[in-house]
Amino acid sequence: MADVFTYASKEFSDIVRSRRFIVLIVVFGLIMIIPVITIYVQVSKETPSHPRAPMPQKFLGVMAYTLSGTLSLFASVMGLALGYDAISGERENGTLKTILAQPIFRETVINGKFLAAASAVFLAILITSTATVGASTIIIGVTPTPEETLRMALFLIISIIFTMTYFSISTFFSTVLKKTSHSIIVSVTLWAMFQFVIPVIALLIALTIATPDAPEFIANAETISSLSPEYHFTKIGEYLLALYAVEGLSISQQPRNGASITSSLMYAGPNILVLVIVTFLFFTFAYMTFTRQEIR
Repeated sequence: MADVFTYASKEFSDIVRSRRFIVLIVVFGLIMIIPVITIYVQVSKETPSHPRAPMPQKFLGVMAYTLSGTLSLFASVMGLALGYDAISGERENGTLKTILAQPIFRETVINGKFLAAASAVFLAILITSTATVGASTIIIGVTPTPEETLRMALFLIISIIFTMTYFSISTFFSTVLKKTSHSIIVSVTLWAMFQFVIPVIALLIALTIATPDAPEFIANAETISSLSPEYHFTKIGEYLLALYAVEGLSISQQPRNGASITSSLMYAGPNILVLVIVTFLFFTFAYMTFTRQEIR
């Protein structure tokens, strides 16, 4: 186990010092600022007679709910970016053969990469979310309530799991496919299917079965959409954050529902379980393939 942490520490250092990781954090930070500014401007327009009126207490909750869509896109991209060359890149550079020539087990290598990636993802999400919420608190003058803080913290933990889902998927392809170019093509293609194609197919199939106003329309669409990790991540965000109702960009005065944090987690439980299972399965496939394949 000590060897795994040692290798993970080295991998983590390489990741956080890479240009790829720095660019991802900067881009995500800029992307997260845009919805915050948009909501702030919209709420300010709703109170033109009091331009300096304080933001509603639920402002940060609404902001977090709005940012969940952005996080869905960024987290999946980060997972792919960290995993598409995890093994194939080392193989092409010739470093994998050098590493395995040392007294180190293959299990240590792949487990260390997973642990290092999870740590880097945690750091990236922590930095960007803390900076965004912190800036909102200081500049806008809204302090999150204990419930808002806990809900946002839980959602960020789920975001890490969701990111590692895509890391496991891209690492699997990086392990199975010999070239990094092939790995990234297949990974991005699958990501595009999950992100864009499946929702459209679900809508089209649901429309052929029932009209939009029929009770079974939503059920049919969600059944097909559930094939995508994004669907489960979005549902988790709704359960944890959707009590902050958003009408356009306006902040509703009443919560959408009164579910407690415990109840919200219970509702989201099946979706969380799906993300964990998919992550586990793809990483297990990558693990088994890597530990058995011939390295040249």
